[in-house]
Amino acid sequence: MSLLIQKQTKLISKTDLIYKDFFKKVENFMDLMNALLFQGRALIDENSLVLCDANATTHFEFDDEVIGVGKQRDVLMKCTVNGVAILLGLENQSTVDYSMPFRVMDYDTITYQQQFNLQDEDKRKSFHPIPVLTLVLYSGDKLWHQPYSLIERMEIPEALKGWVNNWNGNIYDIKDIRVEWLKNPKVKAVIEGVQRIYQWDRDKESLNDLVLSKEEAIVVAIMTNSEELVIRLEKEESEEIKMCEVIDSYARERELQGMKQGMMKEKIVLLIKLLKQKLGHVSKELVMQIEVSPEDKLDQLTIKIFDVEDEEDVLEILS
Repeated sequence: MSLLIQKQTKLISKTDLIYKDFFKKVENFMDLMNALLFQGRALIDENSLVLCDANATTHFEFDDEVIGVGKQRDVLMKCTVNGVAILLGLENQSTVDYSMPFRVMDYDTITYQQQFNLQDEDKRKSFHPIPVLTLVLYSGDKLWHQPYSLIERMEIPEALKGWVNNWNGNIYDIKDIRVEWLKNPKVKAVIEGVQRIYQWDRDKESLNDLVLSKEEAIVVAIMTNSEELVIRLEKEESEEIKMCEVIDSYARERELQGMKQGMMKEKIVLLIKLLKQKLGHVSKELVMQIEVSPEDKLDQLTIKIFDVEDEEDVLEILS
């Protein structure tokens, strides 16, 4: 597994906005959609693309009760394909999520309901909703092993198969995208950058030719869920990033951090062992206090350990 793949955590909102802003650019959004849907053929009319509010909020009426619901995609745009209007949504997903088809269904049904609610009541009989299609760009390092559609999670009676409505998750794995279908150099650089990092065999030389703009490099780090690398890249002064150098330096820093953490654990284990020999017994509360104490306090305890008479003395040194 790549050193860049950390414990999955939700990135801070600032980085989330950077990703969204990248694909809110008409030329980036259009290129990705043409690649995913049409194998790179330019079927989306560039001049028709309009950024829409990605907040999908609406209400449903049940008897006398009104229930409000809301979801938010990363990006939603209105465009035309073959002269027909359509609403295209994009959602980035960095972890494998069994609920993805449910979420896509929520996004789309709410958007349909929004269109319906916005119509005057006397016009609803002749209302024709604009088609809605949400695509999920999965950018995690693992294979997608969860269902791609709603119906895959159901047990359906044999006699009813073919009758139960389905909802596709439209999940595309970034590792499988053919970069030759991408025409926009920025989008191509980002997709290829993610693929190269996941293929990285820890040989620095294999990334020698991977040079990205600062914006592209940050988007790649966000999509590989590498929060610490995002923070590091944001501090870079250069607008041209040689990924081999940044990743190599980043990896060495993490190795040093790992060594320091290992030394701290060894120090704590040794201190507890010495205290047990000195006092005969060490309470769980004191062990917990030692484990959360900063390194300088542990160093003081190491120096004064043969002077302590009871746990109160230890707590005084650590305070």
